[in-house]
Amino acid sequence: MDNSDRFNLEKINKLLLFYILLHLIIQSCESKKEKDAVKLIQDRIENVISQTTPSVVTIFTKQDKENLYLLKDIDDESVGSGFVIKKTSNYLYIATNAHVIEKKGSIFVRFYNDRVFKAEVVGVDTKTDIAVLKVKLNNFNRDIKSLKFEYMENVKPGMFVLVAGSPYNLGHTYTFGIISAINREVGISSIEGFIQTDASINPGDSGGPLLNLDGKVVGMSIATVQTGQGIGFAIPVDILQDTVNQLIKYGKVRRGWIGIVVTDVSEEIKERMNIDGGALVLKIEKKSPASGTGLIVGDIITKINGNPIKNSKEFRIFLNKVKPGDMIELEIINSKGKRTVTVIPIEKD
Repeated sequence: MDNSDRFNLEKINKLLLFYILLHLIIQSCESKKEKDAVKLIQDRIENVISQTTPSVVTIFTKQDKENLYLLKDIDDESVGSGFVIKKTSNYLYIATNAHVIEKKGSIFVRFYNDRVFKAEVVGVDTKTDIAVLKVKLNNFNRDIKSLKFEYMENVKPGMFVLVAGSPYNLGHTYTFGIISAINREVGISSIEGFIQTDASINPGDSGGPLLNLDGKVVGMSIATVQTGQGIGFAIPVDILQDTVNQLIKYGKVRRGWIGIVVTDVSEEIKERMNIDGGALVLKIEKKSPASGTGLIVGDIITKINGNPIKNSKEFRIFLNKVKPGDMIELEIINSKGKRTVTVIPIEKD
C-alpha cells in the first residue's frame, strides 16, 4: 500500500467516524427533544391542575332537617361536581348537571379548602342537563376565580383534555386523555351532540369541567359507559356556555319554536328528487309560526339560512340553537320545484 492509498484510507475512516458521531449527536438531540416535549406537556398539566383546582367544587344535597352552614363533615345524600363560571361583587356562580341537584333538600358546595357553603339554585335546564347555582361571596372564597371557556371551533378530536371532579366523593381528582370524537348522539338527553373522551369519567364527576391544556373549559362531564373502556361523554362548550348564560340572565333557557315535526328523507325519495338529503316535514302544528308560511306536509327542507341539511338530526340541532324572534330562511323542495319560506320562531313554555 503506497502513501496515497494510506492517505485515502485514513480520510475514509475519518469521514466514517464523523458520520457515526454525527448520527449519535442527532439521536441524542432527538431524544432530548422528546424528553423536552414530554416535560413541556407534564408542566402544562401540572399548571392546569394548580390553576383550576380552586374553581372546581363538590356538590351534594341534604334533606332539610337542620340549618347547616360552614360545616366540614356532612353526610352526603347526592354527590356530584361543578365549577365556577362567573364572579360578581356578591356571588360566585357555579355550573353543574341538573341531575346532580334533582333530589329535594338543601344544596351545599364544598370548595378545595374544605369550606362548605349553602347554595341557591339560579336556574335548571333539563333538556341539556345543566344547572347553575350561586354561593355568596365572603372572606373564605373571595379569591376564587371563574374558569374561562374555549371556543368550540378549537375543540377537535385528538386534543389533550383533563376531567376534573370529585369521583366517589374523594375530592379533587383529575384524569387525563384525549377527545375521541365530537357531535355524539347517545340518547341520554333531548339535546346532545356530546364530546366523547377517553379520560376517565367516574360517578361523582358529573357536572365537572372538561379542560384543555390551557386550562379552558371545553365541556362538562355528563356520563360514562360503564361497560366500555375509555368511553365518556361531555356537554360541548357551545351548548354549555349558551345555556349557563341564559340561566343566569333569565332563570331559564329561551328556545325558539316553529311548530313542525320532521323525519329523515328515504333513499327512494332522494333518488327520485335527485337530492343528497334533507328533512321531510311530517306535521305542522296549528297556530304555530310555520303554519302561516306556506309550508306544507311533504315538503323537504334542504337548507336553513343557506346551510345544507343532511337529515332530521341536523335540522333539530340547528333549531335547538334558535332564539325567539330570530329569522329563519328555509329552502324547500317538493314535486313542484324549489322555493324559500321565512319563519320567525316564538318562545313556547
